[in-house]
Amino acid sequence: MRVRSLFVLVLCLSCSVALASDVADAFWAKQNKEALRDLERGAPLKQIEAVGRLGPDFAAQTAPVLARHLANPDPVIRLAAAEELWQQAARKPDAFATLKPALRIALDDGDAAIAMNAAGALASMDIPEAELATARRRVLSNGVRGHVGFLAARGLVGLDPATPLLPYLLDYYLDAVEAEVRGGSDRNVELGEKALAKLVATEDRSLIAPLQQSLSVTPPATPFLLRLLADFKPKPEAWTDTLLRFTDDAYPDTRRRAWDLIGEQRDAESLARWVPKAAALLANAEMREVALAALSDAAGRSAIGLPELAALATDSAADAAHRVRAIEILAKAADTSDGDGIAAVQASARKHWQAVCTPILSAHGVDDYFKACRNDSSFIVADESERARLIASWLATNADAEAKIVFLGSLESMWSKALPAAAAVRAERRHADVHVVKAAEAALDRIEPAWRERDARAATVTSTASAASPKSATTAGAQPGGRGADGASVYAAIAKGDLAAVKKLVNAGNVHRPVHYPQMQGTPPAPVVIAVNYCGIPQAAAGLKAIIDYLIDLGANPDVMSTDGSPLLDHAKYACPPEIMAALAR
Repeated sequence: MRVRSLFVLVLCLSCSVALASDVADAFWAKQNKEALRDLERGAPLKQIEAVGRLGPDFAAQTAPVLARHLANPDPVIRLAAAEELWQQAARKPDAFATLKPALRIALDDGDAAIAMNAAGALASMDIPEAELATARRRVLSNGVRGHVGFLAARGLVGLDPATPLLPYLLDYYLDAVEAEVRGGSDRNVELGEKALAKLVATEDRSLIAPLQQSLSVTPPATPFLLRLLADFKPKPEAWTDTLLRFTDDAYPDTRRRAWDLIGEQRDAESLARWVPKAAALLANAEMREVALAALSDAAGRSAIGLPELAALATDSAADAAHRVRAIEILAKAADTSDGDGIAAVQASARKHWQAVCTPILSAHGVDDYFKACRNDSSFIVADESERARLIASWLATNADAEAKIVFLGSLESMWSKALPAAAAVRAERRHADVHVVKAAEAALDRIEPAWRERDARAATVTSTASAASPKSATTAGAQPGGRGADGASVYAAIAKGDLAAVKKLVNAGNVHRPVHYPQMQGTPPAPVVIAVNYCGIPQAAAGLKAIIDYLIDLGANPDVMSTDGSPLLDHAKYACPPEIMAALAR
């Protein structure tokens, strides 16, 4: 019964959709029928109105009507035909291509509005602007302003000098802005902005002075005009002064635009003038957003404002988003990877960042403040050992499990560079949260790949050996005085897997010492390091385990530093088979 009901419902819905579609088709069929009737029998203006209702798909019927009315003695009818034809051609140019001759005749119409609408229609049909320039120049030469003058001047951009065209475009735009403020359409504002932007794109610097003079004519237009002036390269003379003047404008949008643009002024002289003003605005809740944006642009280039940013970041009364943004800007200013930054500024910013972020990273859960502090720390603290120690300190003091997992993930990504944090990571293996323990072990797998073997070995050796870190083990193994085994002979013996030869060369007295190899640059390795480096070499494989067993029995330290700078046991974890690892870890 339920399935049947569902089937009936689907069937009814399908019927409803089909019915709605039929109703719509019937409605439009009726509308088109009425429009075609008006097209055939109506008065001229009624016929032109019918063209608009029918649209370009009926061009076969409407084009002859428009062509006839383009030649009507009444200028009102000619204008209506030219306007409608432009609209239709813009939608489907090819449909009205047969009217190009009639439109060319209309270019010479004594009524400037008719001529400019004809030019617009031809331009929609891909007639080159140069072919329409004569008609447009004639309109401007007759002193026509307003919308028609705008159409004429807009079509000449890129063909004629820019400065004479500016008044036509600017007047139209300012009038459109004022009309929009009174409740008018924003369509004309958009047309004016596009035309002015196209004019400025010609890079004619003679436009700068008249544009600057117009900045205060219509306050709602000032933000866009400032943006136009900012597009000139190089910027207008005394541009920073101009922007500073408008940062105090009574019109809010103008103030915001001025601050937005002033951030692009990053030369030392400009920064010295506007950054103090931006820093002072951080105390103004209403202007704080624009001040933060500007200071972000100056990050790493000026030390001015850093104390104010730090104060905002720690101000519990301030908006949380603003506090987080202040932290992000301090981090950006301290970013040592920014090649355009100034080292002294970055160092100063780091002090402020660290003062703000250390309490957060040491105590917060993974909130927005925590994320803002942590995200750029790898670029702020470039020295990896120092960064590892910092993260280790945050890891040890922050009680939040999720935060600990984040820190452990950071250390894991540093691999062996995080060795200074190894003790702190090991401590987290005792954490009550199993997820923290897993994260700690995953980090140790990268930091100390052989940590399990090292721990197992530490449980069986003397307390001195078990307490020794990789670094201290290296120091203990490097015994002063005496001479190491002959290096060339040791290399040759190990390469062949010749245990007997190794026993003749290496004994308890020299097993800890670097081999004697005058031809080798730097400090030669100890015999056990040489042996591990032969892991994976076929000719040495047969006797390598026995050789390593012998060296370990003599007291060789498996945790000396290998030739690549990592603890030997960790190096062996990647390079050697399990039986060699077992020999080293016993």
